[in-house]
Amino acid sequence: MKKKTLYGFLLRLYNTIKLNLFYVLLSLLVPVILWKVQVGRDIVVSLAESSQHSYLNTPLLIASFSLLALSNWAIPVLAIDIWRALTRRRVNSQSLYSGLISLYNGDSVEGKRQFPIRYFASLPWVIFLYVTVTSFFPGKTFVGIGVLVLLVAGIFLLDWQYRRKRVPRVFQQLWDNAADGNTAAARKKALRYVAFMTLFFLLFLALIGGIGYGLRSSRTGVILLIVSAHFVSILANYAYMKFAENVDVKNREVSYFVSKYIHICSLSCTLLLAIFLQFCNGSKWPVEIGFFSPIFILITAISLFLFLTDVLITAQLNITWVYNGLSSGQPVWAWYNPMIRLFALGFLFLFFFNSVNSHRIRKQIAPPDRVFTADMRPSLTAYFDRWVQDRVTGERDTLNVYLISGQGGGSRAAVWFFMAMNYLDSLKSTPSSRFSEHVFSISTVSGSTSGAAMYLADRYLNVSPQPMSVVPRMKTLYARNYLSSSFWGALIGDGFEGIKYEAVGRLSDRRAFPKDRNYYFQQEEIQGYTEATPSLHRKEIDGFFKTDYLKPYVLTADTGQPRSATDPITFHTALPLFFINSAIVETGQRGVFAPVDLASFSLGTDLYASFKRYNPHYNIPLIACVNQSQAFPIINAYNYLDGAGRLIDGGIYENSGTATTLEIYETLRRHLAAKPDAPYRVRFVCINLVNTNMDAVRDDVRFRPASVLNTLTAAFQSPFGGHEQFSYRNILRRVIAPDTAYSFPLDKPVPLTRMLQSAAIDTMYVSLRAMK
Repeated sequence: MKKKTLYGFLLRLYNTIKLNLFYVLLSLLVPVILWKVQVGRDIVVSLAESSQHSYLNTPLLIASFSLLALSNWAIPVLAIDIWRALTRRRVNSQSLYSGLISLYNGDSVEGKRQFPIRYFASLPWVIFLYVTVTSFFPGKTFVGIGVLVLLVAGIFLLDWQYRRKRVPRVFQQLWDNAADGNTAAARKKALRYVAFMTLFFLLFLALIGGIGYGLRSSRTGVILLIVSAHFVSILANYAYMKFAENVDVKNREVSYFVSKYIHICSLSCTLLLAIFLQFCNGSKWPVEIGFFSPIFILITAISLFLFLTDVLITAQLNITWVYNGLSSGQPVWAWYNPMIRLFALGFLFLFFFNSVNSHRIRKQIAPPDRVFTADMRPSLTAYFDRWVQDRVTGERDTLNVYLISGQGGGSRAAVWFFMAMNYLDSLKSTPSSRFSEHVFSISTVSGSTSGAAMYLADRYLNVSPQPMSVVPRMKTLYARNYLSSSFWGALIGDGFEGIKYEAVGRLSDRRAFPKDRNYYFQQEEIQGYTEATPSLHRKEIDGFFKTDYLKPYVLTADTGQPRSATDPITFHTALPLFFINSAIVETGQRGVFAPVDLASFSLGTDLYASFKRYNPHYNIPLIACVNQSQAFPIINAYNYLDGAGRLIDGGIYENSGTATTLEIYETLRRHLAAKPDAPYRVRFVCINLVNTNMDAVRDDVRFRPASVLNTLTAAFQSPFGGHEQFSYRNILRRVIAPDTAYSFPLDKPVPLTRMLQSAAIDTMYVSLRAMK
């Protein structure tokens, strides 16, 4: 008997997953990622930070998870009207609705026993609650398990109450007398019922938000609110689903209108949220999209996908099946079902094998006298001679020349690079010579490229270094949410911008490029620097970030005077040469944006020359070049550069920045060796700014089975680990006396993310000040 019961249980579980596989997998995607990935747990922990507006994000998360549950559970009555319009079948809507009840809320689908979908509709929410508890209480798994046990006990208690009283009194009082009257009365009562329940739900969210606002200064209070609010909301959500399924059996006519209004209300709310978020992303109105938690962004987007998929595809097939099973009526499956399946396949093809957005690299048209060319760049050695000439003060002087490398690592790398450069400037400078004036080159990858761009902006715009302001500026710039715009763009925003670009392009000369999540990330970084540097006007800041990559180096560009094609070009040597390392998806090669002729010393692909060869009348903004170095998969798109290919995070090829620095060092050392009679001496100092412990020795590597998942992750370990380690150790080996090479490491653990917490920046600053 027990074996038969177990078999029946497993069979029902199998049927449930099989018949709802797409919805279960897609809805579980975000919670499982939050559970398994450290960055996901860091995002959850950030919900308790006052800077993340938890008093708003907590009720918004409850609303989004409620919509996600409804997208799995709610009967898509609106799809019946669409089906009738497309098939031109005059059939009673309520008869079709009756057939859908068993498909969505019943115990049997197509004769196969299954569990009611209400048990799975809130499963993503339950996983999120577990992840939330274990993230706030690390190392105390029993606390998360205890919360789940209480939740399951609450669900069993609700089921027991329903068996005794059918429905809770709080719901039943709203439904009293609903069965009386005609269709018009039923419609009116259903509308009033749904409106009341919606108002009740909104008041509950407002209550959570109000309590959160009052507790915003207490981290412990916020944590308890987040956990308890989600716990109560899951139980309330399940209780309502159970109630609605009981009412379906009680009165079909009123239930039909209730389900219809709930479905319309839920779908409308999801669509309005999507439109609202697109406004926030595109125009930063009424707030920036970074104001909202990335979890809210992801859950809202997935809810929209599930609602639309259900209405336009799944429900259309189900309604056809129900209609064909009726005793009267002409079957429609012969032509309708294949059409719906073809539509679904077309969407999948567009989503997985094509792209509405071409993701071409950002560029801007420039007048002839403001166009920069690749040919105007000097060779590395010619520039170096001029650079040394501007710094040598007397014969036989020994000139220290600093070659800086920056390791990738998201916002952590950006903060560490910026703070380390400022700290080195204060540590190694003298009254007659500053460290920053002797930095010849900066070669960065990924996140450190952002930090280097902000450091060079300070140099170019003459921002006075103030040690006491470094940490507050870094918090303003990097202790902010850069993930929400990336996730929104990946799921919805980029597609919308691609459609808009194609539509506008037919009415214009297509000088514009298609905006995407890369573009909006660039705008966010500029906005962050603007807020962190209130002493500068936005026009000055845009003049550095949004003009051509070469502009900070060209003297004639700084004068503001018109320039003809025959004017001599003079490069000044005030700023370090900024080498931005990226990688090319199609070839796997290293690509570099270089302010000097790259072919004269490097084997990397000259990305600036490729851009100018195919876009002679356009300039490429510095901030766009910076973005290509930190185009991490999924978070950023792979922008296409004519003549090179799609560009990806430079860490895919080599993540320390030392490969380019070593080429610079060896070229300049050979150049000096050919000039033994030079009236000066040069000592190269290669400094590697690394935000991980690169010198750690892994004595033992744990065995891992050759699963598909482990095989895929191993593919990423090779470029980020192996190439990086080789380049890093190679520069330490190849730099010889009188030159030197050393590292400037971050020795404390800080999360790898684009959503740093303020406490993480404080930790990095403490680590920095402890170094000598």
